[in-house]
Order: sequence, then structure tokens, then C-alpha cells
Amino acid sequence: MSAIYTVATIIALLGAFICYVFITQSLEKKRKQKQRLTQALNQRAKVFRYILSGFPPNFLTRELTLLVQRCLTDVLQQLARLNPSDKSHVEELALVAGQIQATQQRDDGHKRPSLQSPQQVKDVKTHLQELFKFLTHLQRKGTIKKVEADDFGQQIKQLVLQISIDSYVLQAKQARQAEKPKLAIHYFSLAQKLIEKDESGQYAKQSAKLSQIIQALEADAGEPAKAPEPDEAAQDKEWEEMEKPDSWKKKNIYD
Repeated sequence: MSAIYTVATIIALLGAFICYVFITQSLEKKRKQKQRLTQALNQRAKVFRYILSGFPPNFLTRELTLLVQRCLTDVLQQLARLNPSDKSHVEELALVAGQIQATQQRDDGHKRPSLQSPQQVKDVKTHLQELFKFLTHLQRKGTIKKVEADDFGQQIKQLVLQISIDSYVLQAKQARQAEKPKLAIHYFSLAQKLIEKDESGQYAKQSAKLSQIIQALEADAGEPAKAPEPDEAAQDKEWEEMEKPDSWKKKNIYD
């Protein structure tokens, strides 16, 4: 009988050990899955914060700002559920909720702020590229419809136009400060040509101001400057560059 008890005890212990190993492995697997998901969500939240903080105040349209803010809210809610002991997610959720309310109440009819330096032009362009990549991902997943994606894309394209105009104006101002009036006229004229392509009418005042500046510079130069080579496709070049697949070769952190 003792031999039977011994065998039964060994079998019981072996079974308990196997159960222990199975449960331990299952818990470890769940822990790693949770860790990977948390890391992915944290990275996603980082990108949304990067997009929202990378533009001058009120530079993005209200609709684009709300889209990113709501996506950040969704990610923070997931993080709060995954890690209830981490109160920072709940605190940030309250902060973003206040920002969403402020954005909803914002008057979006004002002129967008002009960019003030070549570095700011570069930074804003980078953030717009990241935002465009995000929109492409949302459309691919079916989160937003094509008509919505097209509308958002058109808003970004309008912002690309402003970046191009601001870039030329900045180069013109630098040329004028360096006492190179003909070069200044060249860049001011390129900015003017881009404005002439716009059908929204939002640059009418800037166009009139640029015309006055160009006339004054031509008067100082003593003769009308040679018209710049046509560069009316500058905005389209920026847009085409943004749409190139090669622009998104880095790892897709939205997936």
C-alpha cells in the first residue's frame, strides 16, 4: 500500500508542478503582452503630443487639432485601464479634456500665424508630414472615411501653401537685410506667385502688402527687377514630397 501512496504522491506533486509551470508561463506571457501594449501605447501617445506641441498656437485648423486630441484621449484611456495604479494617465486625460473644450470654442476664422524663422519652417513641415502619415493610417484602417481623409488632406495642403509662402518671405527679408534688393524682390515675387494660385482669398491683404514692398524695392533699385523664373509649382512640389512612400520608411508606430 505504501508503494501506491508513494506513486500517488509523486503523481500529485508532478501534476501540481506542471500546473504551477503552466500558470507561471501564462502569467509571464500576459505580463509581456501587457508590457508590449503599454510600450506601443506610450509611443503612440508620444507622437500625438509631438504633433500637438509642434505647431505655433492656432496654426492647425480646429478640425485637425480635435482629431489628434481625441486620438490622444483614446490612447490615454487605454493606458489608464491597463495601468490603473499610474494616475498620470488620468491627470493627462483631464488636461486634454480641457484642451478639447478650448479647441471646440475656438474661432477658426482668423489668419494663421506666420512662421518666423527657417528652423520653424523646417520643424512645422516635419510635423505636418507626421500628421499626414497619421491621417493616411486612419484611412487605411477605416477609422475615417475617404471623404473625411480628403478634407483633412486639403486642410494640410493649404497649410503647406502657407509654409511655402512664409519660407519665401523669410528669405526675402534676409536678402533685404543683407542689402540685396534684387534678390529680395525675387523671393517676394515667388511668394506673390504662390498667393495668386490660392483661391481662398485669405492672403488678399498679404498680397497687397507684398505688391507695395516689391514696388518700393524696385524704386530703390532704380529699375524693375527681372521677373523670377516661374516657380508656381512650389506648393505642389512640397505636397508631392509629403505623399512619397519613401517619406514613411521608418517603423510605423501607429500599428
